[in-house]
Amino acid sequence: MPKYAHIDRRSVMKAFGALTAASALPKAAFAKAQNFPDWHIGWQNPEKHHLQTDGLRLVQGQLPQGLKGTLYRNGPGIHERGGFRMNHWFDGDGMMQAFRFGDGKVSHRGRVIETELYRRNEAAGRFTVGGFGTFIEPSFQMTGPDSANAANTSVLPLGDEVLALWEGGSAYRLDAQTLEAKGIKTWAPKLQGMPFSAHPKIDRKGNIWNFGQSVAMQALILYKISPKGKLLQTKLVKNVPGGMIHDFCITDRHLIFMAPSFRAVKHGRNYLEQFVYQKDAPQHVVVFDMDDLDARRDFELPPGFQFHFGNAYVETSGDIRFTLCRTHEDDFVSHSAKALMRGELPEGGPTILNEVVLRQNGTATIAPVTDALATHEFPQFNQSYSGRAARYLYTAGKSRKGRPGESAVLRHDLKSGKMDMYDYGETVMAEEHLFVPSKPGISEDDGWLIGTALDYKSKKTTVNILRADALSDGPIAVFELPYALPLGFHGAWSNT
Repeated sequence: MPKYAHIDRRSVMKAFGALTAASALPKAAFAKAQNFPDWHIGWQNPEKHHLQTDGLRLVQGQLPQGLKGTLYRNGPGIHERGGFRMNHWFDGDGMMQAFRFGDGKVSHRGRVIETELYRRNEAAGRFTVGGFGTFIEPSFQMTGPDSANAANTSVLPLGDEVLALWEGGSAYRLDAQTLEAKGIKTWAPKLQGMPFSAHPKIDRKGNIWNFGQSVAMQALILYKISPKGKLLQTKLVKNVPGGMIHDFCITDRHLIFMAPSFRAVKHGRNYLEQFVYQKDAPQHVVVFDMDDLDARRDFELPPGFQFHFGNAYVETSGDIRFTLCRTHEDDFVSHSAKALMRGELPEGGPTILNEVVLRQNGTATIAPVTDALATHEFPQFNQSYSGRAARYLYTAGKSRKGRPGESAVLRHDLKSGKMDMYDYGETVMAEEHLFVPSKPGISEDDGWLIGTALDYKSKKTTVNILRADALSDGPIAVFELPYALPLGFHGAWSNT
């Protein structure tokens, strides 16, 4: 039987109600801007809410033999309605993309996710409630966090479905082929409406680990799910400081969470407004034993904030090492992600690739791996090395003046310190690229990096395939869509 007796659903749901609390802002705050710069096409609505192209135009190279599967990507798609734009990049209705590879061709299907929120917004012809960083007075009776669930952050393929993931509520079930929404995913009756976060991890046995956070309760809900999607265990763990936790990492024995210095310390009209960056507050690291979630170790690191983690592993000494992309305080989430929606260039410091060491003696350190070609984001690695020492890490990086985003993909050799890079150019914004191995059981870097990029000059999105061990050679295949897609966040690869 699943172990979830520790979950007090009523108290957790009450704590998560803070996400959807809202009051009215002057409508001018959401007025549609005029004369957006060219690069802003990445933050505009798609041509249609349902897009399909059966054969993308091959503009370079050819599809590698043996590469067959589907790249799913998720991100905010509908940023404006009724003449008004959302105030924060994280708040648009989710749009799932599916790129299917095989027989020398690539096809595309994109579909705005028809959540309860989307259907209500479409019927009203306007946004009916705010979200993470936007607030609008709700025009209906909310029943919980899923009333504001935009399903817009990440994706988890699971059987004949894909799950569209958010932060503060349930996963949304989609048909893997048509992307048609099939309703929320309820892992167990007692867990209905509980938060299921955007970065699940898969251990080497195929088990899926994830969490939900309650900053009000200073607690996490931990999930363990079988490879076939059966709930195996949940547990509510307390005394985790209320820093904004978006991601985590795993070794082959541990779950590792970092509560950053961006802490929920006040009442907010939306979720973001509860948080303040506390320059003197240490980051708090909690390590759980996978086999005994009651066993934990706690560490402290200097103040900081990050969204995304790379791989983690345990050294022979028992020390734990992992990588992360450390941001400059809360600049991006509090300011830049709002500026982008207004067509303004973001300000603030770069995101730097760092490594953390958690030592057996209870001490911990964090230090930059490199600050060259910053910014570095969306870290990826060969998932068959998850939880054990991996030599290579891949990021999007190289910020440019006069435009937002990253223009390059990079390969970091964590052993030698060397970097390899391919730069898409001045007018291209590179998104997250996933590592797809060419064959099971081969060398760590024998595979492809597959990802999307948006050329705001041509107003087209491309799907790009690069050799992971030879990035500087450039793409071995480029397929072009006949339209621009809104810039998204995260993706997942399925072999089907």
